[in-house]
Formats: sequence, C-alpha cells, structure tokens
Amino acid sequence: MKDRWEVIDSIRSVARDEWDAVVRGCGGSVFQSHRWLMSYEEAPPAPLFHTRHLLLRKGGQLRAVAPMYHVAEDPHYTGYGPDYGFDHPILRTPMLVGHSWYSYFNGVLSLEPADQIADSLVATMHDVAGEIDAPFYGFPGVPEQDPLGPELALRGFTPIYTEATSGVDFAGSAQAHLDTLRTAKLRREFRRLAGKAEKLGAEVRQGVEEGSIEAFAKLVEDVCARHGIPSINPPHSLRSIFRNLDGNVHFLSVWRDERLLGGFVLLQFDDVLYAWIAGLDYEHNKEFGTYHALYAQTLALAERLAVRRIEMGRSMYGFKTRMGFHPQLLVSWFRARNDQGAELLLTGVPELEAACRTRWRIAEAYRSNGLDVPESLLGDARFAPVPVA
Repeated sequence: MKDRWEVIDSIRSVARDEWDAVVRGCGGSVFQSHRWLMSYEEAPPAPLFHTRHLLLRKGGQLRAVAPMYHVAEDPHYTGYGPDYGFDHPILRTPMLVGHSWYSYFNGVLSLEPADQIADSLVATMHDVAGEIDAPFYGFPGVPEQDPLGPELALRGFTPIYTEATSGVDFAGSAQAHLDTLRTAKLRREFRRLAGKAEKLGAEVRQGVEEGSIEAFAKLVEDVCARHGIPSINPPHSLRSIFRNLDGNVHFLSVWRDERLLGGFVLLQFDDVLYAWIAGLDYEHNKEFGTYHALYAQTLALAERLAVRRIEMGRSMYGFKTRMGFHPQLLVSWFRARNDQGAELLLTGVPELEAACRTRWRIAEAYRSNGLDVPESLLGDARFAPVPVA
C-alpha cells in the first residue's frame, strides 16, 4: 500500500481552509464541509461512538478526505424499516460509515484519481473497522456517477440503490423556474396553493426567533412519529447547525398567530442551496398549502442568493418531479469485515433493495406526471443489485 492515510478523531485536527479546499476542488457538498462536520461532532443527534476521518496527504498537501464515523446504527437505514414495512438487524448494526446525520451526497473527496487511491483507502477502512470491531463498513448515499463507485465494485463492495436526491440547475429566478414546468395549468395551481397561507392570514417568516427552534424540532418529531421512527433533529443539534453554519443556514417558516405550520431548513455552500429538513403541521397542511408556500419561498431565496443550483433532498419523488426537480440516484456501498458482516449483507441487502425499490419509485413518479423516464432508470442498473432469493 503506497499511500498512507491519516486517521483523526476530530475535525478540529484539520484547518477549515485546508479541508474545504479539497471539498471545493472535488465539487463536494455542504454535508462534507468543515463547518457541517464540526456541528455534527459538537452536537450529534444520535449515538456517535467515534470520529474516524481519513486524510491523504502528498508532498505535505492535503489531497483526499473521507469523513467517517463509528455509529450505533446508520441513520439512513433506521427509517427504511418503518417506512417500507420490513425489519432486519442490518438496520440497527453498529458500523463504520462515511456520512453525517441525515445528510446526502456522501463518499470520498479526492483530488487524486479514484483508481489510484482505492486500494489504500479500502485497506485503511478495513483496519479502522477492525479496531472498533465493526462487522462491516462503507458509504451510504454516494451519487451513482461518482468515480469511486466502479472501484468499490471491483473491491468487493455491495451496492444498494437505497434512495435518490432531487435537484435542478436553477434558472436564475423563481419565475424562470416556474416557466419550465410542464403545463400552464400546473404553474397556475402552484401559484394558487403557494399563496393560500397568506390569504388565510398566515405569515411567512425568515430567520430564527426566540422559541422557533424548539417549535420546529417538535414538528420534525411529529413527522418522524408518522413514519414510526425517533426524532432525528432535537433542539440541541439544530442550535449547533445554526451556530456553526452561521450566515449560510436559512430558516423559512409559516405561522398562524403563534402556531408554527411548517418550516424548511436550507443550507448554502458557495453557489448551491441545499434543502436539508422540513417540518409540517399535518393537521393544517392542506388547509393552508404550507408545503407549497415553503417551496415558493425556497425559489425566492435561491433568486436572492443568486445560486446556480438547488438540491431538494430525498423522497417525495412525485411532487418534486412535478415541480421541476429531477432525482439523482444514490448508491450505498458496503463491505463485510468478518463473517458476521458477511451474513448481515447477504441477508439484509436483498431485503433492503426489495423494500426500497428506488429506481422503480422514481420511474413511476415521472410516468405519473406525464414526463419521459430518464434512461438511467430504464433497463439494467449501472451497478448490479443483489438479487432477491
């Protein structure tokens, strides 16, 4: 193994400018930025055993980074069981994973070619997994076209199409984006629903006010309860995000008197705006058109910030494709470290693959909206999923 990866136990061990230079050089996301990882480390919303970030330097220059954690369970997976109606130990197994809480766009950021770092990266991950006695290790939610994918496939990693994230190259203004929607009827209906809340006396707000974080956390808790999972963003974690990302985090909310009807937390990293989490009061959502109001405010915020792209996160493929956002397939990659890990992947991956049906769900979203299904969703998957027995 020619390259030697450094393993650190805190993002504080690396200067922000040095780390973010690699993130930006690789086209990385806010979820891989130094400030995001600092926030997660300071106030993790779920059990976090160890930080195990991997760094590769050449000639003293940082050339590759891989944010990794030893966690009690993978938060990308814990919601799948209740959502899709299945259960398996893989959902609750301690593991070494490259992610941070409820983020998307994970994986390795390397200024070196993927095939030149893959052997040393995998060997280091295997060693670290052994040190913490994790039965398997890997990367949830890596974009399908990431150059590391084929290298992981060659090295015995199992791919799972678990999810997708929807985004669009922003047209420059809210009006220009709406003009791209399929029909004039759809545009009129969106405007009607987006303006419904204010017509009914609700108030659209921006920014964090006293008590708004706690109110939003309660809405998120209610959303999670509807899906049968614990709350994913308690107030202490949200406060850490707002503190660390400072001017790059935006809170859009809709209120009726002092009742919070819904909110979006959005994160800006350079010229991309990321929708992170949403909370909704489902008792009044249809009455006030809260979700549409928040989408309209997101478009207006993107226009004010002059971003080039909006990423709207995972799930809700039908609504998002209808609103002009296109899902991008994400692949989770895992490799067993021992016999226990091999058994978990052998039995768990087919169940997870069959339950998620990610490519099928997205194709159906396009069809139901009268849109052409992208070629990437037709025919065989780029990376062969494990067949269901």
